Amino acid sequence: MLSRSLDEHRAAVTAALAPIPALSVLVGDAAGATLVEPLVASSPLPAVDVAECDGYAVRAADVAGAPIPLPVAHDVSFADRGPRRHLPGTAARVASGMAIPVGADAVVPLVATDGGAARVTVARAVAAGVGVRRAGADTQAGRLLVPAGRRLGGRELALAASLGLARLTVRPVPRVVVVATGSELVDTGSRLAGVPEATAHLITVAARNAGARASRVGPVPDDRPTLRTALEDQLVRADLLIVTGGLSAGRDDTVVSVLGDLGVVDDVALAFEPGSHHAFAMLGDGAQGQVPAIALPGAPAAAALAFEAYVRPALRKMCSFTEVVRPAVRARVDAGWDSPRGVSQAVPVRLGVDASGTVTASPACEPGDVTLAALGEADGIAWVEPEVSRVDAGDVLRCTVWDD
Repeated sequence: MLSRSLDEHRAAVTAALAPIPALSVLVGDAAGATLVEPLVASSPLPAVDVAECDGYAVRAADVAGAPIPLPVAHDVSFADRGPRRHLPGTAARVASGMAIPVGADAVVPLVATDGGAARVTVARAVAAGVGVRRAGADTQAGRLLVPAGRRLGGRELALAASLGLARLTVRPVPRVVVVATGSELVDTGSRLAGVPEATAHLITVAARNAGARASRVGPVPDDRPTLRTALEDQLVRADLLIVTGGLSAGRDDTVVSVLGDLGVVDDVALAFEPGSHHAFAMLGDGAQGQVPAIALPGAPAAAALAFEAYVRPALRKMCSFTEVVRPAVRARVDAGWDSPRGVSQAVPVRLGVDASGTVTASPACEPGDVTLAALGEADGIAWVEPEVSRVDAGDVLRCTVWDD
């Protein structure tokens, strides 16, 4: 068994979780993927002056004496190759979003007219610029709209579509399969006797929140052939496998040996609390590409904190995100505790702000004995460095904020 510090193990896992090769995909298929090339406006948006409302394009000077009738020169159409030239003393019927004729400088709202087709009566005067969205109002040509490394959501895809882009070059969303192991585990609602499986549910959602497309499998019994078959079945559909449970010293806990059968495995004694037994493997023969596999403790709290400590930043790097670490604050703890020297310790905390404006952190449980209920109460994690053996009330610790 290898002995590793948290920093060493995080570095090893991060180095192995390589980003997926870039692909050119349709804009409609890019949601959740990571942008490879920055999105820069190639032209102003909108490209020309457009109507902000349904109505009639006019010269403001022509309706200064309203109410006034004007002949309707034409209807503006999206089929027009470009804006027509406006005829002074006339109106042009226009719909919201359409290019207004060159020479018109205002749009009279439909409600301020009689809606005429050949001739329209404008009920009130309008100032120049009213009802017009100027060219470049949304963005100017050359402006950086979305930087490389950004996860693409609805706003980013709307920008790309508005610029007329049909395809984007992206890093696809990694596929993560979370496999729960343990012969004692049963699915919630099962009529079988056993322990309801919770850890894989937690890690699956955490992987989704980190940016992956994650699914859960299991529970899978500790039986070695059954577990091996279950893991082999997932190799063709996973970019990353995460296995929860099966890491204790018991004879029936077979995760490390099965991972060794399928590839090269590091069985790790991790200087981390809670949960010190971890494993990392590269599975497959390499002909079709190897699949990384991470084995986490079966206890939900230990798995969740280990995921935060080293899996989440490595997974976000695999997604090609530029921001891989959660935002952190320096918080003053309001209670002390002993921490094992040489071990990185993660403690769920409740964050607050005192009367002086100082950020405070209160342990949500007894440090070193983290419960699932404490995870639910906490909104941050305090990190105790391995060289620290005692945290005293009033000490300031780095705390990451649980924002999902």
